[in-house]
Amino acid sequence: MIEVTLLGTGSPIVDPNRAGPSTLVRAGESTFLVDCGRGALMRAAAVGVGAADITALLLTHLHSDHITDLSDVITTRWVTTFTRTPLPVIGPPGTAAVVEATLAALAPDISYRIAHHADITEPPVIEVHEYTDGAAWDDAGVSIRVAPTCHRPVEPTIGFRIEFGGASVVLAGDTIPCEGLDALSAGAGALVH
Repeated sequence: MIEVTLLGTGSPIVDPNRAGPSTLVRAGESTFLVDCGRGALMRAAAVGVGAADITALLLTHLHSDHITDLSDVITTRWVTTFTRTPLPVIGPPGTAAVVEATLAALAPDISYRIAHHADITEPPVIEVHEYTDGAAWDDAGVSIRVAPTCHRPVEPTIGFRIEFGGASVVLAGDTIPCEGLDALSAGAGALVH
């Protein structure tokens, strides 16, 4: 079974009571956070998922409303796990540069925490994987494929198809109908668009 929880939709700019774009997908023992818009971790905590519970962060694209809480995801996971717990981040090309810039912005905080907390001995460990098409994940019975989507003028953008135990869900991000989305969605059990 795959469980999908919408944490935020729409624009928090237009409606301040909304959280930014983010979705939790639970498949077996794995939990994936798809995009991390404003309030993603607070909304996840409200349904019983903490930063340490996230198996991987999946980014459909690098628009600010989809990555606003990237620093919160990185920092909260880092300071709440107490053991070396790399965070896999899967996204389109450019993701590594965004993660590097986020870590650079967090550099003073990282150094303060390492200097003042005996249980924190190294900076956050992030494993970035950039894809535009094809297999992106195969672990614990969960497979994830990506394909290009169309959210012009933003490029590149990708969608995700998560499969587990005969069930499948497609997470499209911001896109219009396109060949990549059609390919991901063919025969899928659900489409989050």
